[in-house]
Amino acid sequence: MRVYDGAHLRATLHNAHHCKLMVTFDFRKKGKSDFGPDAASRGFDRAGFAQLMIKTRANDWFINDDTPQLLTILPDIAQEFDAVHLLGFSMGGYGALRFAKVLRADHLIAVSPQISIAREVVPFDRRYRDAASGFDPVAGTVPPQNAVAGAVVFDPFVRNDRLHAELIARDFPQLQVIRLPFGGHPATRVLRDGGKAGIIQRAAMGLAAPASIAKAHKALRRASAPYWDAFAQKADRQHPSLARYAKAQSQHLRENGASPP
Repeated sequence: MRVYDGAHLRATLHNAHHCKLMVTFDFRKKGKSDFGPDAASRGFDRAGFAQLMIKTRANDWFINDDTPQLLTILPDIAQEFDAVHLLGFSMGGYGALRFAKVLRADHLIAVSPQISIAREVVPFDRRYRDAASGFDPVAGTVPPQNAVAGAVVFDPFVRNDRLHAELIARDFPQLQVIRLPFGGHPATRVLRDGGKAGIIQRAAMGLAAPASIAKAHKALRRASAPYWDAFAQKADRQHPSLARYAKAQSQHLRENGASPP
């Protein structure tokens, strides 16, 4: 059911008969210029969650001429449910944080999110300069939330993501900080490659503890060539022996498809 259909933002509600709500947000896509297809999660449905999909036509971090109107209708939607959970990756993680207060969120998982892309707010992050030039820092301000539970998940070796996470943790003190070393951006590469990305969805539903995300990452990283590649790149200048070890691990995995004994 389409609950909002604007020129820039779109919101669609699926499986509204459930008593719990999962709100998901678009992630950034290179060259994004239109809404993607609505593909509701069967996992959320099976677990008893309705799903509200919030989409944006462009990589604008959900801040555009439609934002004020969407903000006015979200509280009425949220109040129909006993619990509201949020999930987003990168730009979508920002969306989860930005809309958490108006949705009266109980729980959220934000993977490698930004707290803003406004240059004056995050001068350290120059990755999104194309979108930042038209970004309204006032409309895009993330309201602090003292009560919402969940986690902010990130790779501590991606400097920009670490600095965003530190700012987010200050304003969302109940969120757990989950570090996935050399997981990339977003930080779930090792989980995805190891076939365990579903742990993020389970954590978003409250069916797995946030700490289980880090546990799964740790269990998989030894067998992840991209993990060892990122490890080697980081260690190369100051720890050449560790870099050589990591490169050897990656090469073995790529040649044999398994970790060395």
